[in-house]
Amino acid sequence: MVICSKFVVKMTEKMKLLYAEDDDTSAIIYTEVFRKAGFEVSVARDGDEAWDMYQQGGWDVLLFDMDLPGKDGYELIRLIRERGDVVPILILSSLNHYKALYEGADDYLVKGMHVEEIRARLDKAIEHARQKTSPKDLALFRISRKTTFDHITRILTIGDKQEKLKATETRVLRLLCLRLNELCPKEELCDNIWGVHNQTKERELARYVSTLRKALSPDESIVIENDFGDGYKMLVY
Repeated sequence: MVICSKFVVKMTEKMKLLYAEDDDTSAIIYTEVFRKAGFEVSVARDGDEAWDMYQQGGWDVLLFDMDLPGKDGYELIRLIRERGDVVPILILSSLNHYKALYEGADDYLVKGMHVEEIRARLDKAIEHARQKTSPKDLALFRISRKTTFDHITRILTIGDKQEKLKATETRVLRLLCLRLNELCPKEELCDNIWGVHNQTKERELARYVSTLRKALSPDESIVIENDFGDGYKMLVY
């Protein structure tokens, strides 16, 4: 079996894969597949064990069956994304769990899919996660003379006061920072944060923007404007 050179180079790094699977047969088959592909594989047999193992840190990619005892795949994804973690998460299941993509999963794989396709999708998800944590993304946003925002630690600093934002607040503020003094359309914000755009998400977005306005209010030079219902602008005067 021939594997592309790009994949081989990455696999020599022995990336760590956490695989959560309660079915014995699937666990044996896919653990062997990923070990042969060069991953260092650790298996959790239920959702609670997977969560405990995840919190130990150091994982390069996560692979979850959705119908796990204890915490199911949906709950695991929500817990991880609520922390603001960008580690790639893929779903491996024999059932249709496409809704997991809306919870924050990066891809959905069907059991029985060809090994090479699974490898390619893992490779793509890992590359995408690395782009999210590029030096540009890790940079501290200096919004104004007295306000900074660290997207990684989620710390908003205004003068000598600091506040740790929640995960979704962080994602909204980061997007506004990337488009400082420019219109950020509601559709783009909703798609980036939740992967879907509708009126329900627009109302939810409005609540997060309201919270951010209060958090930023000590700095009178920063204003988040609603641009005729089309989107939001964070302006610095």
